[in-house]
Amino acid sequence: MTFVDTLISTNTNKNLQLTEQIAKKIDENVLRYIYSNSSIISETNAMDASPGIIENINKWRAATDDYQKLMLSSQINSQLSSFFNYTTDLTGITFIFKDNEYYTYNAPIPVEPALLKSASWYSNMKENNESIRVLGRLKNSLYTGSRDNGEYSIAIASFVNNAAYVNPSEVELIYITFKENTFEKVYSGIQLSKVGRIDILTPEGEPVSSKDDKITNIQRQQHLFSKDYGSLNYHMDNDKLLMTYYTVPSTHWKVVNTISYNELTQDVNRVMLIIIGVFAFIILLFVTVFFTSITKTVVNPVKKLIRQMSLVEKGDLNTLVPVHGQDELALLNKTFNRMVGEINNLITNIDIEKTERLQLEIKSLQYQINPHFLLNTLNSITMMADIHGVDNIKMMTEALSKLLINTLSRDGVYTTIAGEYETLQSYAYFMKFRYGDRFDITFNVPPEISQCYMLKLLLQPIVENSILHGMVDVFEKLEIGIFARQAGQSLEIRVVDNGIGMTPIQAAGLVQNRMETNSNHGFNKIGVNNVHQRIKLNFGEAYGLTIQSEQGKGTTVILTLPLINDDSLPTRSAAYA
Repeated sequence: MTFVDTLISTNTNKNLQLTEQIAKKIDENVLRYIYSNSSIISETNAMDASPGIIENINKWRAATDDYQKLMLSSQINSQLSSFFNYTTDLTGITFIFKDNEYYTYNAPIPVEPALLKSASWYSNMKENNESIRVLGRLKNSLYTGSRDNGEYSIAIASFVNNAAYVNPSEVELIYITFKENTFEKVYSGIQLSKVGRIDILTPEGEPVSSKDDKITNIQRQQHLFSKDYGSLNYHMDNDKLLMTYYTVPSTHWKVVNTISYNELTQDVNRVMLIIIGVFAFIILLFVTVFFTSITKTVVNPVKKLIRQMSLVEKGDLNTLVPVHGQDELALLNKTFNRMVGEINNLITNIDIEKTERLQLEIKSLQYQINPHFLLNTLNSITMMADIHGVDNIKMMTEALSKLLINTLSRDGVYTTIAGEYETLQSYAYFMKFRYGDRFDITFNVPPEISQCYMLKLLLQPIVENSILHGMVDVFEKLEIGIFARQAGQSLEIRVVDNGIGMTPIQAAGLVQNRMETNSNHGFNKIGVNNVHQRIKLNFGEAYGLTIQSEQGKGTTVILTLPLINDDSLPTRSAAYA
């Protein structure tokens, strides 16, 4: 087996394991949604025998008094909120009565119930007597108030199959939708081998989650994915693709990972070209000397050189040609000996590089295992806290999970401004456990630039510095504001606080790393100077960080960055982490 075959085999096994991990994570989320849906139908209060959600909704429909409707609606919404407090991906819930009237939670229904019931999945559920079905990704199903909004969402439908509800004004169907990217979050923090893309497909080959439509034809060929899991090779557009897939047990969806052979073998091909080039140069040198030889005194030594060259071609790189005199033939012999030595060095370097690459791959796997083990442990703590009703622990572990995913993820060094603020919220949640309500953080960014990109973890060190060193006393709340605006082709972000401030000399020293401390009170030790240097390393001297501060009146930190959108986003390898 060649080195290329070994490389392909290793990546196939590793990608299949990662695909299985993603499929099982998706299955856990789907089962949680199904369990919550089923609980809504069967929910009653065992302590005081109070009405369940379905019974309250039926009462709401029958009520004629506006105040009674308002009180029932408040109770229903509170019950539903407790069922789905584990996720922020829920976009809406609709309870549809037998006569096509409805009750909505969280947002209005995007289509009329009569149109919803005309869909093929509704009649199929009726015919097959299905109580619940995960519908997958549906178009024009997002709760935006517009029927033809072109948006997608993940939908689940279930029948209220209770003989006690027989009137046409009682609930028949529950229709729940989640954000389209609800499953992308499951695998967004998982680093695949080298490069790769993930697609989630229904049993009919329709995409549930996909970032690219170029291989839609491959996806629809379901005979290629007939087993529960496996791998296959596929040729497309003069390229060979390695595809691994795994089935989600609860929905029979296929999680498919696709990677190009060219990407996997590019390093091996580069080494082979170097070796071929070296040998081609040696052979060309030999031919030139041979055909320029005009005397027998030259021919015989050249023949000897040919014999030595043949030994090299057979793999004997320890052979050397004796050098006599100072003529052209002696120079040729010296050149040959030097070339053999360079080939030996090149082969040695290739072996060393190959060993280092394998060690890096092993370390990469270890680095993936440890954070994922920690995240899985945090998820277990969250579930236990949810079961026992310990909301503080649950919220704290969820915030830590989000912070770890954003900090440890290896899917790039860029994030959106909104994404950076989400990370900052998780950090602030922890700091409030320590300082209570002594500080607040506000976010004032225009919607048109909230999706612009910036380097990760630029704001957290600055906010941490404000919290740790900016508080005046326990009786005055620290207010931290984050403002962003477009200034020509640049992006300006200001972090403003009303803390104790500092002198201009102290502010300049903080940027120049003369005031770095060894305090371990923050979540990490990334300093303000580190933020300043990262910006300059990535974008040049025109960008960076400045501090404006006055003692007793607060501090303003100004970050000047290039304006980066989807079209101008650099590649991952072009940035310093």
